Amino acid sequence: MNERTILSVDILDDDLIASVVRAPFPVHGGRALGRVKLRADQLPGLDTQTAVLARGRMVRDALRQHQGISGVLDSLSQTLPTQVRPLFVMLNPSEAELINWEMLCDSNEQFVALDPRWPIARIIDPINAPSRLPGELTTPVRLMAVISALGIADQRKEWELLRDAVLAARQTGLPVLLKLLVGDSALHTRIRDEIQQDPAGLADIEVAAIDETAARLTQRIRQWSPNILHFFCHGHAGSAGQWLELATANDHVQFAAHDPGTLAGSINLPSQDLVTLGASLGNPWLMVLNCCSSGQGGNGLQSMANQVVSAGFPAVVAMMEPVEANDAYEFTRAFYPEALAALLRARDELKQRASTTLEWTPIMFHARSAISQLGNRDAQASPEWSLPVLYVRGVEAQVFIRPLGIEQAKSDEFRIRAETTAWWLRTAGQQFSEAERIEALERTLAEKGVPRALWPSADGSFEHVGGQ
Repeated sequence: MNERTILSVDILDDDLIASVVRAPFPVHGGRALGRVKLRADQLPGLDTQTAVLARGRMVRDALRQHQGISGVLDSLSQTLPTQVRPLFVMLNPSEAELINWEMLCDSNEQFVALDPRWPIARIIDPINAPSRLPGELTTPVRLMAVISALGIADQRKEWELLRDAVLAARQTGLPVLLKLLVGDSALHTRIRDEIQQDPAGLADIEVAAIDETAARLTQRIRQWSPNILHFFCHGHAGSAGQWLELATANDHVQFAAHDPGTLAGSINLPSQDLVTLGASLGNPWLMVLNCCSSGQGGNGLQSMANQVVSAGFPAVVAMMEPVEANDAYEFTRAFYPEALAALLRARDELKQRASTTLEWTPIMFHARSAISQLGNRDAQASPEWSLPVLYVRGVEAQVFIRPLGIEQAKSDEFRIRAETTAWWLRTAGQQFSEAERIEALERTLAEKGVPRALWPSADGSFEHVGGQ
């Protein structure tokens, strides 16, 4: 049984309109659209002592104005301690992205996202956009981390936390390759020396310097083709757009010398470049933007995370506001062991079946909970725990299939052919009967040797499980 609860939220005449898309229990009146009185510009500032709880109450009270959603929240509150029923807010392009849905609290003033039973995430499911192919759960898992935030001390922590997560995963039986692209030459040397001093323990971990231009950086990433792509750098969002800012080795040297002309990294990666990069990866599973404001929209612009997922990327974790370095480090420390453990479970499930699904959402509970406990924080007054946001693509959980056992170039060819066929089925193919569409599938895919695990359904969707 699918345990997802999905609420749809959009803007109409400056009001939110909401409905229930899906729930794992009967819903009365949920499908009907209803106005919900809540505006992002009416939320109290996060610099006030009671802002987090106040925002959580406002989100709760607004959603409860919809009778069907109110019933859903009541039903979710009865979830057993051993159950996990993720709550998703499906956002259409609108100012609704600015609202802190992750701060939702229940009738007891407890935050839903800090309860392991119903973690919160955001769904992007655009119409007439590329559908999502299943991922091949190939091993070793390919994890690439780009680390270079100018002016942030102790960035070695990000390396050490990723290293420890990878080594722990290997101990449990999950092979992981780790590739680091590092801007600070001192950190680059430190990592290189550590690898050389322990070639057995740190096998299959490599480090390289960040290239001098955005084009070279993205080319390096595409060539290595990670399954998980992690950025630790500065992020910017505002009226001028959204972009990632990374520093080269020369930037770090000039900054350390107090050069007044070096106040920022020299590599800017605009959101569109990030979208293009994500679309070019062969077998991507997850992108992590451990960067300020990477999940922040506004001024009519979608967030970087939203844009990447809208273009077809399966899942992106981002930060909704500026984030302190210690919180970013704590996110990495808490998130990756759980993420790699989930991949190990999925791999083991694929030993018994042709396909499986993976929910990243429960992992967000662990990251948020860890951040909420730093420094004996009061969650009701500390927004930091709510800043990591997860965007996923599509109303179904991410599907993984067994490795196809073919070279990457051939796999890419098959995926392109499957996506092209799916696009035809969703558009021009709709004028044909189902039998005729199935015949077209056989003609365009079977005759070309495309594995059935990559085939879309006759309606052009990939929401089935691994071709079954």
